[in-house]
Amino acid sequence: MIKKISNILIILIGLSSCKQEKSKIQNPLTNQNDSVTSNYILEKNKDTEFFNPATLEGKWELKKSLIVNSNSSKINKFEILNNEFILGDEDCNAHFKIDSIHNLEYYIEGHFYGHSLKDEMKILNRKLYDSFKINSNTFKGAITTTCDTPFHELYLFGDNLVVWYYGNYMQFVKKKEDNKVLLFKCKENDNGKSIYDDPLNKICECNESTFENAYKIFYDESPDYLKKDLLKKLPAKNFQWKSEDADVSYKWIANDTLKIDMNFQGGENHYVFYQNIKNKIEYKEYLSLP
Repeated sequence: MIKKISNILIILIGLSSCKQEKSKIQNPLTNQNDSVTSNYILEKNKDTEFFNPATLEGKWELKKSLIVNSNSSKINKFEILNNEFILGDEDCNAHFKIDSIHNLEYYIEGHFYGHSLKDEMKILNRKLYDSFKINSNTFKGAITTTCDTPFHELYLFGDNLVVWYYGNYMQFVKKKEDNKVLLFKCKENDNGKSIYDDPLNKICECNESTFENAYKIFYDESPDYLKKDLLKKLPAKNFQWKSEDADVSYKWIANDTLKIDMNFQGGENHYVFYQNIKNKIEYKEYLSLP
């Protein structure tokens, strides 16, 4: 009987010892081996609320840069569309993906060589706040592009996108769009969308009766990615030229119709201007999917 009780005690002591050893095992996702005293984990919980990628769409401009004497320091704008990242003046035109799963520690580990992860987090937090008044705990995710360094990755902190480059940083903010009233009123036909979310066919009318005035409005209201391939002033005769990205032709037909053809490597844009029955200039737009 005494021997049996002794064996039971030995088993209980063994189980207690195993439980203590198990409690010492670190969770690799929390970086506790590095004694990080922050709220960050390498992977967010499944019930974490992700940000809406649509909020990133628009034009972004440089607010502050710590980078000097570099080609990257000359880039002061980019644009994020539905599924495309356009850098500077078309220096890079690339698709991108958004990572809102991993948290900041995933990206910062090894960023400051020779420091522990705990110290790296402290250094980054201090750099961001001292330079841009950005708190590192506002991190939402990262954008990965196919552009060259340093625009291969951008980091979203609140309403700021941060690019870092050899220990220096660039802060971008979304450009505030003017709520101006468009002078061309358009009726869209839902025959599909291009990569720029433009209708494949639409008819637009303005309150102008001359081609010259109507074209000026058309040029001013065109998006930047299209405007750079258009002539700023309407030619009086037929005209052909090769822009940065397209072969462009302006063709007059019987002096009462203007046709603009733009042939890109991945698609075509066609615009036909004419005077409608109300003596107002109208144009039809035809786009082919790239």
